[in-house]
Amino acid sequence: MDVAPKTKVLILDDERFLLYMYQIVFEKNGYEVSTYQSADDALAALRAGYDPDVILFDLTMPDGRSGYEFLEILGREGLSKRSMKIALTNEGQDGEKQRLAELGADAHMLKAAYIPSQLASVVKDMYGKWKLNKTP
Repeated sequence: MDVAPKTKVLILDDERFLLYMYQIVFEKNGYEVSTYQSADDALAALRAGYDPDVILFDLTMPDGRSGYEFLEILGREGLSKRSMKIALTNEGQDGEKQRLAELGADAHMLKAAYIPSQLASVVKDMYGKWKLNKTP
């Protein structure tokens, strides 16, 4: 019996409690989860060859690089080309969404619109649709 590989998700957020909550929710839903509190740590993992299916990242991280900088570096260095990139943030102005799209984000989600227990199923649906659109 073949067991499908788990979907790998990288979560980047400076709030330790949220990372913990997200990790529990995603793992309960069958994901393989890696969490990072700093963009530099996440970038180090990606540069070392970690290749997640989905990257969820916050935009505002006061103690280091912003999510915008993180996304810009991903593009510049050609990291995680096959990963779906989702900004998970409380920033939702149209200009911010446009900038995210220009930098390579595939989606934008407002944190305040979802409780952590909803997030895994919403991401699963988004990722499934995204994969269908990426398949030649």
